[in-house]
Amino acid sequence: MKRVIALLFTRKEAFDRLWSYNLKIEVLNTLRTHALLTCIIFIYLAACVIIARIYGVTDEISLFLYFKNVCILGFWCFLFFFIGHFFYVKFFVKPDNFKEFLINDLQTNYLNAERLCNLLLIGLLLPVFMSAFTSYKIILPAIHPFSWDYSFAKLDAFIHGGKQPWQLLQPVLGHPLFTSILSLFYNLWFFVMYGVLFWQAFSLRDKPLRMQFLLTFVLLWIFIGSITATVFSSAGPCYYGRFVKGEDIFRPLIDYLYSAREFFPVLTIDTQELLWRAYDGRETGLVKGISAMPSMHVSIAFLFVLVGRRINRFACIIFSTFAGIIIIGCIHLGWHYAIDGYVAIIMTLIIWWTVGLIVKRNSSSGEYDKNTSEYPASQ
Repeated sequence: MKRVIALLFTRKEAFDRLWSYNLKIEVLNTLRTHALLTCIIFIYLAACVIIARIYGVTDEISLFLYFKNVCILGFWCFLFFFIGHFFYVKFFVKPDNFKEFLINDLQTNYLNAERLCNLLLIGLLLPVFMSAFTSYKIILPAIHPFSWDYSFAKLDAFIHGGKQPWQLLQPVLGHPLFTSILSLFYNLWFFVMYGVLFWQAFSLRDKPLRMQFLLTFVLLWIFIGSITATVFSSAGPCYYGRFVKGEDIFRPLIDYLYSAREFFPVLTIDTQELLWRAYDGRETGLVKGISAMPSMHVSIAFLFVLVGRRINRFACIIFSTFAGIIIIGCIHLGWHYAIDGYVAIIMTLIIWWTVGLIVKRNSSSGEYDKNTSEYPASQ
């Protein structure tokens, strides 16, 4: 018996040493493969702090707005994933020894050191990054006050035959039920975004795609949501009358949205009022900050389409449908001018294509393997 116990402890110690060694290797590999992403995020953080100091609004910068929310969302993402995987194994794989297969599958394929290190790093970096972005969005009017709304409204009318795009959509979508549904999907965008982000951060199926997504995701918030939004500072149709003198050409749309809320919930109205109160009081917090051009809702939704095209046809159809709803919703709900979405799509394509070239070059040098042996690539 003593020999058996000694042998077990010897094996356990060997396993612990092997796990510790593998973990150290995976931590170093994770830091190496995410070096570019990490550098970009830290440069953006430094730039936000420097700009805030130049304009005397450093009190508005907070880098820890999203940690609690990310932990909560991460928990729910893990929970839904494991529940879904449980039923997938139970009803589709149907192994002879279900419990043993499930435990071994989770330990080998999903709770390995590489996945957990990747997820931990992204879970530390992105909450800080998104907190910096939200803070920057709040101070944006102090850097460049809203001044492009009149021009974008005129450009929209010019492009769409003399009418505002919302007027063209109103005969079809001008029913409280349709408006309520669009408002629901528009607010779900945040949950879809974090769900896809968790999926790609956790995925090992296609490493170049994963890295292309993560780099593009961060650069979209920088080049579209920060730099371009500062140059073409605008508030959006729902706030048009507050910043443009003269007739409020979007007042009929806003009046319709308020009237629609009497029949069905229109979550957009509450969010728009919340954002305005935050703007008026200069209060730092979650989901705060006003900016229309370009549309980050459209940009991120279109990024999902580009990812879906690389995965399979079904994913592409689902994400394309969602993006279409977001594009229509941002106009019908008074969030954006149509030109905001058009510019966002074009810029997203350019950034995605450019990042793809960088990732392809790094992949050819072996930095990102196409896939691991346990995870067959989905085509």
